[in-house]
Amino acid sequence: MTILLNLSAEQENRLRAGAAQQDTHAIREVLLQAVESTVETLLRQTSAQQPKAAALSAQLAEIASGFRHAPALSDEAVSRTGIYADHP
Repeated sequence: MTILLNLSAEQENRLRAGAAQQDTHAIREVLLQAVESTVETLLRQTSAQQPKAAALSAQLAEIASGFRHAPALSDEAVSRTGIYADHP
């Protein structure tokens, strides 16, 4: 899995300055802030998709229930001969 961290211009500058000074504390601070905001965004997206999945499941169940009372096809209708009867 790959997760991209979007840094603001300020965060990028702080990260570059920390790297130039080999300041691990400053680098860690910038990366932690970026990870926290990215995780929050991912969690919001995931929770926003859950209702859509539930709605889709309900729609699919409704469609499937409509087929419960449909007449079954005969063996002839689903045989190769029955399927290709109109094509010589």
